[in-house]
Amino acid sequence: MSQEGGVQVSTGPSSTGTATTDPSRMSVSDSLSKVSKAGFSFMEARQAHHVIESGVDFTPDDIVDPDFITMFDTFTHAAFEGKPRGKSEVALKGKSKSTADMGMKVFATTISLDDIHIDHTQNTEEGVIPDDLDLEIAPSAFYLPKEYPVMSYPPDVLIVLKETETQFMFELPCFTYEKGTAEATVVEEENEFYQYITVGKGRNRKMVVEETQTEAKVTQTRHTLATRPQKKNAIVFASMWDMHDTYARLARIKAAEEPDEMVLYQSAAPSLLRKRVKVLDTSERRGKTFNEIGAMPEFFDAALLTERVLSTLEYCEQQKKFRGLVTVDPLSLDLVYVYSLQPLWTLECEEAANRPITSISFNPKNQNIMAVGHGKYTYADHMSGIVCVWCTKNPCKPERMYHFQDPLTSVAFSDKNPNWLGCGFANGDVLILDVTSYTIKTIAKSERDTNPCFEPIWAICWRSIDKDNQYLMTTCQDGRINRFTSTKTHDFICTPMMRISTVEGQMKELETPKQCLKVDVPVTRYPAALCMKWHPVIDHIYLVGTDEGCIHKCSTHYLNQHMDVFRAHSGPVYSMEYSPFMNTLLVSCGADNAIRLWIEGMDDVIMTLNCPSAVFDIAFCPINSTILISASGNVLSIWDLRRKTHIPCAEYAFHPSVLLMYIKFSPSGDNVFVGDTLGRIHTFHLEDTPIPPYYQKKLLDEAVKKALCTRPQLLKQLDKLEKMKQKQSG
Repeated sequence: MSQEGGVQVSTGPSSTGTATTDPSRMSVSDSLSKVSKAGFSFMEARQAHHVIESGVDFTPDDIVDPDFITMFDTFTHAAFEGKPRGKSEVALKGKSKSTADMGMKVFATTISLDDIHIDHTQNTEEGVIPDDLDLEIAPSAFYLPKEYPVMSYPPDVLIVLKETETQFMFELPCFTYEKGTAEATVVEEENEFYQYITVGKGRNRKMVVEETQTEAKVTQTRHTLATRPQKKNAIVFASMWDMHDTYARLARIKAAEEPDEMVLYQSAAPSLLRKRVKVLDTSERRGKTFNEIGAMPEFFDAALLTERVLSTLEYCEQQKKFRGLVTVDPLSLDLVYVYSLQPLWTLECEEAANRPITSISFNPKNQNIMAVGHGKYTYADHMSGIVCVWCTKNPCKPERMYHFQDPLTSVAFSDKNPNWLGCGFANGDVLILDVTSYTIKTIAKSERDTNPCFEPIWAICWRSIDKDNQYLMTTCQDGRINRFTSTKTHDFICTPMMRISTVEGQMKELETPKQCLKVDVPVTRYPAALCMKWHPVIDHIYLVGTDEGCIHKCSTHYLNQHMDVFRAHSGPVYSMEYSPFMNTLLVSCGADNAIRLWIEGMDDVIMTLNCPSAVFDIAFCPINSTILISASGNVLSIWDLRRKTHIPCAEYAFHPSVLLMYIKFSPSGDNVFVGDTLGRIHTFHLEDTPIPPYYQKKLLDEAVKKALCTRPQLLKQLDKLEKMKQKQSG
């Protein structure tokens, strides 16, 4: 052993060693190089040297802990078995190894799981379905990107905040200099310029003001990440009934529409139009309890069909007569013509009891459906209005019932839209109802800012503009004749067509006694328009009957005056009707207890039928041209023009407290509907009448000429009219 520089270095596992190295011949570096050349690894060579100074061992400890195994000891795959596994204990003991066993060892460190603290109370995996659910792997309905496993986040996140460099957007430093210096002069000039542009004349310069905004930055948190939900396969059974109901509900759903501001008619002011937004008809869930099912329209439809079947069983014989299944043999030997009315049934209900019937209208597409309007009889009565929709297949109960605050005065079904019912009220309002709904569903309604009428609407009828569009014509108590046109805004745009004025002086047709001279100024100069009837041939001509007994012939081409006027009755004209077999024959009835027949083009009345009291309504039979039925007070009279005209062929009296208001024939001509002031509709079957002839018009013409046999002047005039029409038609 030798000592150099106070440091003793020995080789070998023992400090005493058997060989001593001469410092002059070998240094420590030479010794280390020889050891590396011998094939020892760096770590093993280090264990073979010791550093001792002043008898103290300063040799550094091994950086590899013998408690930790190397990487070669952890790998078990065949790919890592290229070299034999080295044990750290061998290296620490310094055992010799062969040259083939020597090489670089890679050591790995491991962390004990006991040293890691996991907080199970924090759930950072929101929206993840637990794995314990029994879900099958179902194919996705659409392609999604690859799903990566949900990552868990540590409870504590280290955030480092650093201060960035300060950016000065605007800087206005304050300087102070001694007066008289060059810097002070520059500052004074800048102050004067600032005063000039802020307070002085320089403030009147042109300036542009603009706003700026920093760029918006959208951030996303880790909780906004959505995970794909798991799917499973399931078996569902749907019957044909379920599919039918589902598609039926989907068919009722309407697509949403944007607000429509299109002006349909230029005559309407823009202030009268409002935006229209269509309400979506969403499908409702079908309930299971009676309270839920009983409120559905499908349940009401099913109940109505059931009631029709049950009422048919109750009125079996009456329904056979009403439908024409039981007919009279025309060759029967006991056939007599006594014009009898056989009662079938009475349409009445508790809600409409003691409410006078003001109007009756039959549906043009389904003659079994009829609408009845209930209002008031006298002006001083205070009653609410009811619209009842009856079906002749169910005489027990109305199928629709609509309640209104104001009494009804007139109703009329539309020809183009059979489910639309026009209604006129005592306060002047006009609206259109959709009778397919069990509740009040308004298609259009007039408003006070567009409708000048505030008195009862006595007559209402539909007219067609073209193939698809229609409008309503109404007559009012104040003599107004208005046209109501429906627009896309669900309003009625009222257009004045005519206003009837009081007729003065001598008039043609009926001669009435001279009235006393009126000294006082009359209250109104416009008579009430009580009834209206359109010409059967000429589209633009219509007749209006007033309460002063006159019939005005008007046209839609002349809006300020009538074409002709004549006096038909000495009192109010209540009703008018054209013959279905002769388009020039008009019948009218009024408060003077008379029924008068008129022929277009003749200046005098053809015939007059006298009744015991005021005649409120009259109707021609649709299958027999010479038969008429009139309602006079509480008496129902049947007239046959070819038999006698001085008295009716048959009369049927009701209770004295009842007044008959309306008469309507069914399209078959065998049934008659009579309405009274108690809110009842009496249905009769007309029997024992003459067999309808084949030439209906010829029979009616002969009956008229027979009535004019004592008036040769009118016969000659009638012959001239017939010859003139033949020339025009030829």
